[in-house]
Amino acid sequence: MLEVKVKTQPIRKLYDYWLSKASPDKLPARHDIDPAEMADFLPHLILLDVQTSPLDFRYRLIGTHISAYLRNDHTNHWMSTLDHQKPPSRIWDNCKQAVETAQPIYPSTPYVGPKKDIVEMEDLILPLARDGVNVDMLLVGVTYTRKSAP
Repeated sequence: MLEVKVKTQPIRKLYDYWLSKASPDKLPARHDIDPAEMADFLPHLILLDVQTSPLDFRYRLIGTHISAYLRNDHTNHWMSTLDHQKPPSRIWDNCKQAVETAQPIYPSTPYVGPKKDIVEMEDLILPLARDGVNVDMLLVGVTYTRKSAP
């Protein structure tokens, strides 16, 4: 599906896991995803509920690796209420694209946060659909690369 070279192991493992749950004509659903099978990359995950009318995204789960790099805990917050994420924003547009296309998105979103030693952020947005077609959740993987010590 994606024609990109994934850079980090957690994102590669997440993508391979998602592919193992998808079929050629059907997206995986939340009930297909088992946290017990995701131990290697669970700290790197965000799970977003998708509301379609009007479009919005609610943070259901934020992994421990990710929360360490955020200013605030966004769990249970709607993206539209967060100043740096509500539309128009790159993160909103990336999530919207995943919903509209029902395809994985590898957006290379720049890191904006309190840690000044972050060199790069790698992210991957994967659609989930209870009915296999209409996206109702997004599974997002995120890793951060820090500057090496001198």
